[in-house]
Amino acid sequence: MHEQEDPQILNDQINLLYRSAIPGITATVIASAGLAFGFKSQTASDDKLLWWLCLSVLMAFRSFDTFLWLKRVSKGILGSKNDLYRYSTGAILTAFFWTFFCLFFYNRLGINELFSALVIVSAMAGGASTILSGNKLVSQIYMLLLLVPFSIQMIIGGNPAHQMLGYLGLAYAFVMFSIAKTAADFTKHSIMLRTEHSSLLKNMEQQVEKRTQEVIELSQHDPLTHLLNRRAFIKTANQQLSLMEPKASYAIFFIDLDKFKQANDNFGHKVGDEVLCEVAKRIKQACQYDEIICRWGGDEFIILAHKTSHYRFAELAVTLKRYINLPIVTSQHVINMDCSIGIATYPEHGQSLSDLISLADLSMYSRKGGDNSDYVMFSGELKQKIKYDMHLSKGIAQAVAEKQLHLVYQPIIESTTGDIATVEALLRWDFEGALISPEVFIPLAEKNGAIKEIGYWVIEESMRRLTALHKINPRLQIAINVSIIQFEDVDFVNKVYHIVRLHNVAPSNVHIEITESVFSNDKLNLINMVRELQVLGFQISIDDFGTGYSSLSVIQDLDINFVKIDRSFITNLHLNGIDIVKAVMVMSHGLGYRVIAEGVEDQQQANALTALGIHYLQGYLFDKPLEFEILEIKLQRHSGNQLTSVLFNPVSS
Repeated sequence: MHEQEDPQILNDQINLLYRSAIPGITATVIASAGLAFGFKSQTASDDKLLWWLCLSVLMAFRSFDTFLWLKRVSKGILGSKNDLYRYSTGAILTAFFWTFFCLFFYNRLGINELFSALVIVSAMAGGASTILSGNKLVSQIYMLLLLVPFSIQMIIGGNPAHQMLGYLGLAYAFVMFSIAKTAADFTKHSIMLRTEHSSLLKNMEQQVEKRTQEVIELSQHDPLTHLLNRRAFIKTANQQLSLMEPKASYAIFFIDLDKFKQANDNFGHKVGDEVLCEVAKRIKQACQYDEIICRWGGDEFIILAHKTSHYRFAELAVTLKRYINLPIVTSQHVINMDCSIGIATYPEHGQSLSDLISLADLSMYSRKGGDNSDYVMFSGELKQKIKYDMHLSKGIAQAVAEKQLHLVYQPIIESTTGDIATVEALLRWDFEGALISPEVFIPLAEKNGAIKEIGYWVIEESMRRLTALHKINPRLQIAINVSIIQFEDVDFVNKVYHIVRLHNVAPSNVHIEITESVFSNDKLNLINMVRELQVLGFQISIDDFGTGYSSLSVIQDLDINFVKIDRSFITNLHLNGIDIVKAVMVMSHGLGYRVIAEGVEDQQQANALTALGIHYLQGYLFDKPLEFEILEIKLQRHSGNQLTSVLFNPVSS
């Protein structure tokens, strides 16, 4: 009775046998009753009754066994070999009872009764090929027990008519044996195919479920840090907030990594990714009370935190700051990372998640604007400042059209002669009766895009004024500050050249001043644009040298004309500032650039810088930024050969 070891295939075979049992049992009961009671006039009626009772008892046991099986199936219990053995025993015993009847009553059966018995066992044998196809061995044994002994009995019985039926019975047995084998093999193959199909389908469903989970994971989490992404954070946060008690307090923390872009550009994106992963890990370590953490995008993170008895929001901010500020050890570098944190709370500052995110973002940027605290909590004062900044932003966008801008000019002095060699054009904005500092309105103009229009106005106005000044001093040059935003204009170089030539000014008389920080963005593109300006004849000046992220690399990559040492080094000249100045001068000899010291405020600084070989000086010792008319008078006073060394005769303005 050994069958396929696969439990599912074995179960399907047993299930097929039992589900076909009821029709077979019913047919057996009816046929046996017909033989036992259908021929009343015949002999051996008592023996037939006994035979029928025994067979009926067997059918009752088989029916009960089938009922138990179907009940087990309804509970999802798989069949075992014991179930197969039990069914097979019942089926073979049934065949044995039929064989016993045919052999035991053979000599006492009339022709009609004998013929009926032959028809019944032949029909039973034919049905077995289907009903018992779940198991080939049982099917074949059952069929052979029904036909072969009875056929042999008829052959050896001595009756010529019976012999013919016996031979036909054996022939029929051979055919049915073959049919039973074929039917059982087909059934087994079908069961195996169905099992394989079910297995494949189940495996496919598991794979689909797995892929679905992966898709859900990817759609909800940042692939790099594995934190929630923006969309999933908003959904999760809103769901959690909807379940909070009305009087609950929570806060949004907006975190931005300071100078991450410089580190990413300097050390490569791989290192940048390592930094982001480490920061994400530290944020999770700092958050211990079911905070919802999100990578908002780039180097920005957001946290939704609930006020608990364990800490206040300020304490979490300090912890976050402390964790993030620890040195980050990557595969190749040790990086010190700082961060800016802005906080907005519910219900004090806003009623919706989107409002709180915006307010926390604004708070964070106000910290970047100069606040040195660990974090910035949104407040009424900050709200007023933001409102004022928005008012200024709207105003600066109209400044050119409203003719509110004008230029002032600060002389740059040649150290050895005291001559005014260059003037730096500095922008001023008169708004609603107040003079707004460039440190305030320039970032606003850069942020709202107005800086491009303003920048071209500055170049236009500078060239117009320089043309007038050349009537007094034809050698005078002018320095113009250019914002990084202006370099985003792909036609910037052509536009500048067109404006300069329109006023008949030689590009060599124009210094384009840029700060080192501009090269922290698209460095290659900026270098190409700067080289194009140099090819056209413009002179390039690096402003605030020493404060940017890549001082030396900028000088190496470009043929810089002028380097302006930042005023912070001049102020600290008596400390370590003089060493910086000496180093810059040593490099200037090898790289061929000229050096300008800005922020010179006393004669002692001027003398020391001149002794060090600094080429040009700029600062309040000589002049504050001058209105154009005053500059004209000053140039006229020092025109021709009547120049007086301003190094020893500083002008107070």
